Amino acid sequence: MSAPLKAANVADVPPGAAKQVTLGGVEVALFNVGGTLCAVDNTCPHRGGPLSDGALNGATVTCPWHAWDFDVKTGACLTNPAAKLKTYPVQVQGNDVLVTV
Repeated sequence: MSAPLKAANVADVPPGAAKQVTLGGVEVALFNVGGTLCAVDNTCPHRGGPLSDGALNGATVTCPWHAWDFDVKTGACLTNPAAKLKTYPVQVQGNDVLVTV
């Protein structure tokens, strides 16, 4: 496993918000679910929509292109159980959000 990389500052992703970052060549969507930061692939497996641009409702993000829903904590697709997002470990150290890709 690689070392954690700085993805953002905590203030960059307030509760209910999302942020797209690229770490080690991987496009990641960061989500703040009630103070808990989650990281998943930013690309919807259905048609490639940018999940960081989707609407976040609780722990569920809706793809802005075709409305597929995903749990950002687990990566599970609520629209098509056969699809799943890759999730990434997140750590907060001081004001830094670190993600391991």
